[in-house]
Amino acid sequence: MPISHLGICVPAARFDEVVAFYKATLAPLGYIEHMRPVENVVGLGARYPDFWITGVKEEEGDNAGGDVQRKPIHFAFDVSNRTLVHDFHAAALGAGGKCNGPPGPRPQYNRFYYASFVLDPVGNNIEAICMWPAWTHWQYWAGSGVFRSSEKTGSGSE
Repeated sequence: MPISHLGICVPAARFDEVVAFYKATLAPLGYIEHMRPVENVVGLGARYPDFWITGVKEEEGDNAGGDVQRKPIHFAFDVSNRTLVHDFHAAALGAGGKCNGPPGPRPQYNRFYYASFVLDPVGNNIEAICMWPAWTHWQYWAGSGVFRSSEKTGSGSE
């Protein structure tokens, strides 16, 4: 079964910062804000809210470092082409994320794995991944020269 939705918890004091980061980072993937059903909860998604962010107030003495999460998590957004992997990465860096792996092939996973990784403001490792092989993208064929126009035939209509 596919995942229906995913949610992360962030410190309530950093809620607005994290929401702004994800709205900018996920915009190239078609994500928008769909709803804020209650205070400090937002649902983002391309078609419906499948990615949720919740600002959590800490209990006194719960975590002196100020981070709600004890350990960062990793999640990936499946995208339809390699250009979106690059767009995602650029948007994330522009929104204040930290590069955790530039766009490119990851043959250690498999021969079609193409991804980029970014750390969000609270340390979560987020990824955009495209599993389509390079030859399924127009850029591959454009670079191969198959779209170059043929040389002029000398018909005198120059």
